[in-house]
Amino acid sequence: MVDMIDTWSLAAVCLTLLTAGALVRVLRATKRHDRYLAAMVAVTAGSASGLVLSIALGTLVILDMTIIVALLCFAGIIAHVQFSGGAGA
Repeated sequence: MVDMIDTWSLAAVCLTLLTAGALVRVLRATKRHDRYLAAMVAVTAGSASGLVLSIALGTLVILDMTIIVALLCFAGIIAHVQFSGGAGA
């Protein structure tokens, strides 16, 4: 019998690949505002990946860790923008 592909796990893998692409954009962007936007997309997609993974595995520990890491990342990005002189080019 052929096993079915788990939809939640597939979604988690796709979102993780999206996060990796956004992280590549953070490293390769030439303008500062492009890097900030790519970092926000990476954190958002990574958070969605953690949410979907916690649904796929049926555990709340991953969801709790995802929430904490996302809050720390968003706070770090906002602090970096504030102390580096804004998102101007």
